[in-house]
Amino acid sequence: MVSKRLKVKVQSGGTLFLDAQGLSLHVDGDEGMRARIEVAEQNGRRVALSAVTPLEVRRTGDAAKRLAFLLSRLDVKPVTDDVIRAAAKLLDASGLDGHERLVDALVVATAALSAPPVRLVSSDASHIPKLCQAAETLPGSPVVKVISV
Repeated sequence: MVSKRLKVKVQSGGTLFLDAQGLSLHVDGDEGMRARIEVAEQNGRRVALSAVTPLEVRRTGDAAKRLAFLLSRLDVKPVTDDVIRAAAKLLDASGLDGHERLVDALVVATAALSAPPVRLVSSDASHIPKLCQAAETLPGSPVVKVISV
């Protein structure tokens, strides 16, 4: 259940979406990522990620505990039928190989279906930007801008 406070923030500020690198930096205590998330929350943005992203960022020991704690504070979006259909469209529109870029396509599709404006934190400078550009071909022409880390 989403709190009333978070619902108001989603309506006003959009979404800061984390890919595996963004989440990994956050789990590892990166000050730059912490600051980005703090500013996003102060500006009413929801901080979200795809349900597949924690699988890419698995940790053990104390880091696993920190990951679990951080995930409890973030909006983890499920992989729904709509996300799968959107990911397939993104792969088709971008010309990328579905086998090799499946997770990237799921992440961008989930971001594209989030509350706008959407900013996707990623270190990928080749595939993610192509998929984000392809997102503009989806219904509603969602714009997903990349924040490079």
